[in-house]
Amino acid sequence: MQTGSAFRSPPRLLTAPQPIDRLGIVTLLSSLYFLQVWGLIEPTSGLPPFFHYIMMGISLAGILIPRLWQVLGINSAAFVAYYLLHSPLASNNQTTAFFFALVVGAVYLTTVFRTPRHGDMRESVFSSIAGPARWILAGLYFYGIYHKINSDFLDPVVSCAVVLYRTLAGHVYLEDFALGHYGAIYLTFIVEAIAMVALFIPRLKRFGMMVGLPFHIVIGFTGYAYYKDFSTIVLVLYALFLPKQAVDYGVGKIMQFAGGETRMLWIGRMVLILFGASYLITSGMLWDLSKAVPTHSGFVWYFAVYSFVFYAFVMLSMHKPQNTRSDYKLNWLYIFPALFFLNGMSPYLGLKTEGSMAMFSNLHTEGGQTNHLIHGRLPNTFTYQEDPLTLLRLSGPQFNAEYEPAGKTIVRYELDRLLSRNPGMVATLASNSGPFETGTDWVNTYDATNRFLQKFLIFKPVDFARPKTCTH
Repeated sequence: MQTGSAFRSPPRLLTAPQPIDRLGIVTLLSSLYFLQVWGLIEPTSGLPPFFHYIMMGISLAGILIPRLWQVLGINSAAFVAYYLLHSPLASNNQTTAFFFALVVGAVYLTTVFRTPRHGDMRESVFSSIAGPARWILAGLYFYGIYHKINSDFLDPVVSCAVVLYRTLAGHVYLEDFALGHYGAIYLTFIVEAIAMVALFIPRLKRFGMMVGLPFHIVIGFTGYAYYKDFSTIVLVLYALFLPKQAVDYGVGKIMQFAGGETRMLWIGRMVLILFGASYLITSGMLWDLSKAVPTHSGFVWYFAVYSFVFYAFVMLSMHKPQNTRSDYKLNWLYIFPALFFLNGMSPYLGLKTEGSMAMFSNLHTEGGQTNHLIHGRLPNTFTYQEDPLTLLRLSGPQFNAEYEPAGKTIVRYELDRLLSRNPGMVATLASNSGPFETGTDWVNTYDATNRFLQKFLIFKPVDFARPKTCTH
């Protein structure tokens, strides 16, 4: 479908209202993600508060003016720096965003600053990002399925799927019945498998989005573990699958409904301004920047607006089979999704159990045991998970409250990280011969590793109880 001059207009200022394109959609959605993240991490990042407020302001600019693709680059560069500085991080959604930001940063360094500016530059930038970054979503879905192939995720008594179902049921007045428990477990496998496969088949892409997007919108509404930031970064990755002709068609249809390009652009700009202003007012940020941290109750309706609008636009745009021609070419940037995939293998390689896409999967691979139905730690791999210790007491000038309860079991490397970062702390541990303390003769395995491993390895507390209850 032809949309007149909407996509052939002469160059205009980036701040001038213009029809949105694929890069603009990614900029808008990523700005919504970073707006949340910069607020959520502010209390614990250790960075000056004004840095977070500045980054939230930059993200807000990306929301109000999605054509400012420079916001995508600034947010990505800042987030990569933050992630590396604070690694290792347990957050799976931030790990996903980190690999996406690496792709964006690499594209900006290799494409934007070395390529003469021309009319198709925006599409070139989008294609360069989308090619490798789409496979991050494939890796996310693969491990979203594979990690859950364990006896405890399939057990409705403890399954994380049932925990999410019950949380959602409390919001939308669903009955907490057994059929819903089993439905939540097995629909998780079905939906993620459909989306993972269908998104890469042009004629099934719309079906994949039709099924996959509502799944992430729904879990964003649960309020459990504030899933909205995770759902939003997934929306960003979904946007990378949008064909150009679909976006052109969707914008053209909206233009017809609005009564012309000028009216469409005016309405669109007013809607974005109203969205941003209402968030600043209702959150209280307009008067008190310390209220920058999003909350479930405060952000749920904003999440509803942009997630539903994106879903409606996708369904409007992709109403028919798309061109099967691919704009993506294999290049060195695909190393990033490959590394993301290897990161997800960590629990089975005897490496970290946090930040490995095993979130809410009930997976257990520590101590030479596993609940996975296919395999646990693979033979002849690393042994960092194989030395769990039962912690009885921590004493010293300071301690991590997460490990305060007596009887909590942790991997030795994680205990050694705690001891290394808190000089003077002494741990009392249980053993077959009775309690013993770490002291001057204690060999610290964290200090003995190199800088890369210290920034990479991070472990959950170990739960040997059976069935294994749901944890993050």
